[in-house]
Amino acid sequence: MASPLHDLLIVGAGINGAGIARDAALRGLSVVVCDRGDIAGATSSASTKLIHGGIRYLEQAAFGLVRESLREREVLGRIAAHLVRPQRFIVPHTGERPAWMLAIGLRLYDMLAGRHSLPASQRLPPDFPLLRQLDRAVSGAHAYFDLWVDDARLTLTNLMDARTHGAEVLPRHALVAVSADPAGGWRCTLSGRAGRREIHARCVVNVAGPWVAAVEELRGATAPPVRLVQGTHILLPRLHAGDDAWLLQQPDRRVVFVIPWDAHSHLVGTTETELDSPSALGATAAELDYLLTAIRRAFGRRLHTDDIQWAFSGMRPLIGGDERDARTASREYRLSLDAPDGRRAWLTVQGGKLTTYRRLAETAVDLLNGPLGVGTRSSTAARALPGSGTAAASALATLHREAGGILPTDWIDALWRRHGTLAAQLIGKYTCGTGDRGRDFGGGLFEAEARWCAAHEWATDAEDVMWRRTRCGVRMSPAQRAAFSSWWCAQSFA
Repeated sequence: MASPLHDLLIVGAGINGAGIARDAALRGLSVVVCDRGDIAGATSSASTKLIHGGIRYLEQAAFGLVRESLREREVLGRIAAHLVRPQRFIVPHTGERPAWMLAIGLRLYDMLAGRHSLPASQRLPPDFPLLRQLDRAVSGAHAYFDLWVDDARLTLTNLMDARTHGAEVLPRHALVAVSADPAGGWRCTLSGRAGRREIHARCVVNVAGPWVAAVEELRGATAPPVRLVQGTHILLPRLHAGDDAWLLQQPDRRVVFVIPWDAHSHLVGTTETELDSPSALGATAAELDYLLTAIRRAFGRRLHTDDIQWAFSGMRPLIGGDERDARTASREYRLSLDAPDGRRAWLTVQGGKLTTYRRLAETAVDLLNGPLGVGTRSSTAARALPGSGTAAASALATLHREAGGILPTDWIDALWRRHGTLAAQLIGKYTCGTGDRGRDFGGGLFEAEARWCAAHEWATDAEDVMWRRTRCGVRMSPAQRAAFSSWWCAQSFA
């Protein structure tokens, strides 16, 4: 039987691929998404977890990128409310940049944002209480706001919304062959754990990030150069109490973020290390030392590699050909459309950043309107992602009222931060109204949520649940992680 003709095959289930899938599905296009690994299995789960304008990009005069990012920050604050939280950053005056420069930069940051819901930046006095945490006297500080985000779940919820509108999502299905169909479109072969599958698509969207060149080679094309820059983050024991984060200036003019992770830890990052290939990914001793040195310099804490609770690295696939160093290289995106005869199209996506994924997706599908003969406009800026919505606050109160008597409040809150309004369905289906969460695997992970991830969120491996769907793996011991993996492998999630 001939495979049906789809409008789009999207290769890559990171944040940009997920955003394109959602936008296209909402416009009524027939969409298939594939990825050789898990959803958000690479770059899109290894970011600094920020929706931000990129205040440091102002030094490169990237005003358009900052403006676009800040406008998207406001959009994502509305449509992904359960996955984001306002985050205040303290920028102490430590001499790398004069206070007047910081003041002008933050004022410009506020102006480029236009009308926004977050508080404006402000100057803090030298006696601001939090500055006492520093190991050196400073002349004051500035403060500004951005948004913290669960990057992996932001990617996931975009694909959940795409699925609601007919998209088919195929994680762990690698694109292994492509050929042009004489009658039109592309014949694409996917290889998954259950075997091979043929997809016939009018357009292929190559949004494979670090692997974009390998996908281009399948059709005999050469992709523009991709520049891989590694960002490493570490989790350290809490440096102090409170919800404020830090932006610490470094002598080499880079910055290091120090962000509350939970009651026990701070997330510290990031680095900017050039990579020769995706296979070179991995935290280096030099990167770990760089981040620990930044903490010693700021807080006087003599922390060492043994104090690192978790380290992860992600690849930023930047647009190639930029001669600037990794710190100042462009974070913009490039869309290259190849549709020479009107019978098929191929769109290659390069660059971009987490914050601008929705706008990138809107632009990409607009670009495909011609080859696909579609004139529908994007609606992604106005539609809440699954789990969010205008009634979310009242829904949480209702959930606490109805389930609080049989389930721990902290677990309900943890589910809410991950699933939003869908937490009520999870609780209703997998605790059966009795409060029985099933097996406790440690770290806040229970059988009820694991089964939900398998049934509704495409989790196919234990690592998907521990590190991307819940991040409970951070608080699990090695023995607990091994026990969960053994349990998972013994299940049949049909």
